Amino acid sequence: MREVRLEYTKLGNTKYISHLDLNRVFFRAVRRAEIPLWFTEGYNPKPYFKYAQSLPLGVESECECVDIRLTDDNYSNSLLKEKLNAVLPEGIRILRVHEPKMKANDIYAAVYEIAYEVEHPESVIKKMDTVLSGDALYVTKKVKHGRKKSDEDVDILPNVITYAFEQKENILLLKILATAEQNNTLNVFLFAGALEKKADFDYAMRNIRKRCVVNENYRYFK
Repeated sequence: MREVRLEYTKLGNTKYISHLDLNRVFFRAVRRAEIPLWFTEGYNPKPYFKYAQSLPLGVESECECVDIRLTDDNYSNSLLKEKLNAVLPEGIRILRVHEPKMKANDIYAAVYEIAYEVEHPESVIKKMDTVLSGDALYVTKKVKHGRKKSDEDVDILPNVITYAFEQKENILLLKILATAEQNNTLNVFLFAGALEKKADFDYAMRNIRKRCVVNENYRYFK
């Protein structure tokens, strides 16, 4: 038995597949491709899928990964990639298959691109920059205190490590490097909503995509 890591995309309409349903998608693909997958032991065996992170619903990604275990040590990575890509839905594509080199708790930050279709990108950039260079950006989150949870206003601006803007005609790209540690992850949807509200601008379209994940030394997660 050996463990391998599948790096894959989640683009287009597949961004609306929930994390629970994604597990089913991969299980069906593995069965259809006749992959020698290892199952957990015990009374109720389950297929072994270990995700580094869960992706928020509605966010695209070019850098997701899941670990699986193969019962056949001689089953090649190239064959695994080929067979899975033949049966996975459009938008989910295996990019690389390799032995895991890092652990999930090595993840430090993620790069996101938030694309907006706006009429006056220059003015929106000024508004966004004023907010992002400000003192705080609050969102309401459920915070756990013992066994109880309560709504609290939390400043998420410290979770944004750096940011930059790029303009292409009426498309404005906001690129952010944000914390993605297990207990200190920026919720990119809450961030976008809070930024849009405080900057007070309208848009015709918004799309969020995760581009890559890095460790504390800013090396790609592998």
